[in-house]
Amino acid sequence: MGATVKTGISVVALMALTCVPGEAQVSLRPGLYERVLEVDADGSTGKTKDTICWSPEDAKDVVKTIATAGKETDCKVSDVKTAPGKLTFNVSCKEAKGVTTTANDVTYGPDFYTNVSKGKSEGGPISQKVSAKRIGECKK
Repeated sequence: MGATVKTGISVVALMALTCVPGEAQVSLRPGLYERVLEVDADGSTGKTKDTICWSPEDAKDVVKTIATAGKETDCKVSDVKTAPGKLTFNVSCKEAKGVTTTANDVTYGPDFYTNVSKGKSEGGPISQKVSAKRIGECKK
């Protein structure tokens, strides 16, 4: 799995964490979310579960949060489009063995989101699904 899974996790981190002029604001309800990540990369599959705290600031403008996270990694977020209940964007990440690109299709409501991404890396195709639901308030 190696680098491709790390890239997959980077993309998930981007989702967990764009304001593009003229785009509608995408927001979630702040709080603690349980995420399930399913990855199929380089012929290896895996499923993990974790939690993430969406602060009021991050949850208010998810698009801006994604763009900020992309700047903190070796990834670029592009082609961000929003519609009611839907967000799409592309991610390109530089790695030691080349570039991994993914197209992301997100559906969301105030207390959930699902991101399905498909792409390619030097090792072959990559696909992943992140499903998240709000489970309560963030722990202090």
